[in-house]
Amino acid sequence: MLRIEGITVEISGVTILRGLSLAVETGATVGLVGRNGAGKTTTLRSVMGLTHLSSGRINLDGNKLDGMSSYMRARFGIGYLPEDRRLVGALSVRENLLIPAQASGVPNYEERLHRIFDLMPELREWSARRAITLSGGQQKMVALARAFVNGRKLLLLDEPFEGISTALSRRSKTSSARSWALPSSSPNPTSSEPPC
Repeated sequence: MLRIEGITVEISGVTILRGLSLAVETGATVGLVGRNGAGKTTTLRSVMGLTHLSSGRINLDGNKLDGMSSYMRARFGIGYLPEDRRLVGALSVRENLLIPAQASGVPNYEERLHRIFDLMPELREWSARRAITLSGGQQKMVALARAFVNGRKLLLLDEPFEGISTALSRRSKTSSARSWALPSSSPNPTSSEPPC
């Protein structure tokens, strides 16, 4: 379970989130809806540790996340798709998918990668291509797949289908729903140690 309790986030002296609290049960799908500037992206970035909390707490399965670096949060099985993709253009699609998995110590990452290739067959075709050679929509699919590789406990998807063609978007949404069935090798949820 993800539990956010009373978080406040200020960016450049402007309060973006004020006392935000929410709980997301394990296995639930939740969408944040609001106008531009309402704090949706800031909420996701806060869970991932990419913004500083002025106050409040964030816990995942009883493990305190606030104050923890983002790379350590990834080791707890959080997959994050940022709005702007953040692929490394000089690396291949396969390398973009595997480097975060290897850095986070994702067990059986090759098996997870093959399962994702089954869900999104274009990625297998593109696996040797450098990310910079892909269209924006194709890059978004790679970034979505990268979130699936690492997201064993929690997926944070910011504008996941923006820039993807209608046909790819429909198939990606189906893949997103089926991705929850990816085999999880997450540790005992009561453990305070991140997976290694």
